[in-house]
Amino acid sequence: MHQRLNNAEIDTRLKKLDDWTLDAHKASICKEWDFESFKTAMSFFVNVGELAEARNHHPEFLSNYTKMRIRLMTHDAYGLTDKDFELAMQIDQLVSHEFAALLKKE
Repeated sequence: MHQRLNNAEIDTRLKKLDDWTLDAHKASICKEWDFESFKTAMSFFVNVGELAEARNHHPEFLSNYTKMRIRLMTHDAYGLTDKDFELAMQIDQLVSHEFAALLKKE
């Protein structure tokens, strides 16, 4: 089992991520992307699923047409662990390398 991070550890790790938000209880982090098409959003879902499966760490996904929201927490630790922040960082890297040009422009 992975050890739950304390508030200071969570704050330090959150600063290293790109626009992930922390819930009020400091038990999960989430981020949302808006892609230019449903097909791109589904491709993103599949790619993140492969990253997650390889690490045996499975996020919560919420999809609404071109929007994809991911929430990370470590269920057996009842909160956030290094696994959550490592996967978040890998998701950010995936987006910057393969999906950045496919995000909707604001």
